Parts: sequence; structure tokens; C-alpha cells
Amino acid sequence: MVEKRQLFMEMRAQNFDVIRLSTYRTACKLRFVQKRCNLHLVDVWNMIEAFRDNGLNTLDHNAEISVSRLETILSSIYFQLNKRLPTTHQINVEQSIGLLLNFMVATYDRFGTCGQHGGLKQKHYNS
Repeated sequence: MVEKRQLFMEMRAQNFDVIRLSTYRTACKLRFVQKRCNLHLVDVWNMIEAFRDNGLNTLDHNAEISVSRLETILSSIYFQLNKRLPTTHQINVEQSIGLLLNFMVATYDRFGTCGQHGGLKQKHYNS
């Protein structure tokens, strides 16, 4: 099981905060998350397919999506990605899902209300 704030701890260990300009610092942190969660391998067609398969293209932008549904969406993205990758370049799907899910929940649920309400607003990650 992936620790809830693992990516944040790994980012701190990379010492990105010594980068002086905030735009470059933010870009480095986002690229680190992208590479660590294997999002650099996901193309737009994977995302479109996953959004359509899970009905996100017809959902209201203010709707809340449960964490379990978000996990299903991420599973869809990563399993489709693994089907398209050569067998020599397969990724650890469970680890990627766990890292990204925990990162998204920790980022967008700063007050810990996700457990109480059971979901995140779609507009945070659908834009």
C-alpha cells in the first residue's frame, strides 16, 4: 500500500524548493509527479477513452466524484496504457494508481472532508 503523502515526501527529498523562480519550481514539481506516476506515458487518446468509458464526458462539471470512482477511472487509464506498451516496458499499475490517487486526494482535499462527503469536485481535475 502506498503511503498517503508519499509523493510530497519524495518531492521534498528532491529539494525543488531551492529553485528560485516559482514558475520553474512548479514546473519541476509537476514533471516529477508526472514521471513518478507514469503520466508521461499516457496520451490524450487514453484519457479520452477513459473519460468516455466512465461517463465523465456527460457529467455535470460541479458534480462530485467518489474516491472509488476516481480509482476506477485511474485503473482504466493505466490498464489501457499497459495494453498499449510493449511487454518489456510494462508499468506497475497498482503502484501508479495508488500514488496518483493519494496525491490527488491529498492535493484537492486539504481539509480532510473527502472521507465525510466521499468525493471530490469534478471541476478540479476535468479541466
